[in-house]
Amino acid sequence: MGLIEQIVWLALSILATRFFVPRLFKMLKSRGMVVMNYRGKPVVISMGLAFLFPCFAGIISFIVSKPDTSYMAFLLVVTALALIGFIDDVLGDTAVKGIKGHVGTLFKGNISTGGIKLIITALTGMYVSWCYHRELMAWVVYALLFSLFVNFINLMDLRPGRAIKVFMLSVIVIVTLGGFSNIWMFIPLLASLPFYIKGEMEERYMLGDTGANLLGGIIGLYAIKEVPFVPAAVMLTALISIHVIAEYHSLSKFIESIPALRFIDQLGRLKVDGDTNVDRA
Repeated sequence: MGLIEQIVWLALSILATRFFVPRLFKMLKSRGMVVMNYRGKPVVISMGLAFLFPCFAGIISFIVSKPDTSYMAFLLVVTALALIGFIDDVLGDTAVKGIKGHVGTLFKGNISTGGIKLIITALTGMYVSWCYHRELMAWVVYALLFSLFVNFINLMDLRPGRAIKVFMLSVIVIVTLGGFSNIWMFIPLLASLPFYIKGEMEERYMLGDTGANLLGGIIGLYAIKEVPFVPAAVMLTALISIHVIAEYHSLSKFIESIPALRFIDQLGRLKVDGDTNVDRA
C-alpha cells in the first residue's frame, strides 16, 4: 500500500469515526445496550462497532482494485471478530467466565456465546496462520498467538481505557519486532482512537467484546504476518502465562499492586472515591 493510499485511508478513517461515534452511541443507548461497569455506573456497550467503519473505509477499495491476501485476511479478521463479539455482548451469559469456563461448558454438551467466540476466533486464527505459515510448528504457534491476543485485549476491557492502552503498547512492541513494515493495518485504529477515547474515559461507553475482539484480532494478524518465529513464541509463552493467572486471580488487583502499572492504568480516568478492584466481566 503506497503512501498516498495510506494518507487517503487515514483521512477517511478520521471522517468515519467523527461521523459514526456519536450516532452509534445514540443508537445503542436507545436499544438498551447498557451494562453496569466496574463501579456500578451504567455505560453503553459495544461501541467498538465504531471501528468497523474506518476499517472498511479504505480496505474495500483496495481489495477491488488490487486483490491481495493481506487485504482479504484483514477484512476477514475485522468482520468475523467484531460480529462474534457483538453477539457475545448482546447474548452473553456472565455466569460463565474465562476460557476454562467456556471450554468446560462445551465438554458438558452445552454451548455459550463465549464458547462460540472461542471457536470462531480459533478457526480464524488457524486460517490466517495457514495463509502465511505452512510449516506445522509455525502454524500452531501463530494460530495460538492470534487467539490469545484476541482474548488478552478482551481481558483488559474491565476499566476505562485499559484495553486501548494495552493495545497501543502491544502495537509499539510488535511493530518494532516486525521492522515497521505493513503498518497500514493499524491506520484506521490509530486515526480513530483519539476521537473515541474521550467518551470511554468519561465512562459514557465501552468497547465491549465487539471492540476488544477487533483490536486483538488486528494485533494478532500483524503478529502472524510480520513477527519472526522466536519473538512470536516468546510472546505466546507470556500470553499463556497471563491467561493461566487470569483464570485464578484478578488482573485488576495485580495491576493495582504495581505502582507503574497502576499509574498507567489510572491515567486519564475519572477521579472517583471508593474505586474497587472487583472485576465484573
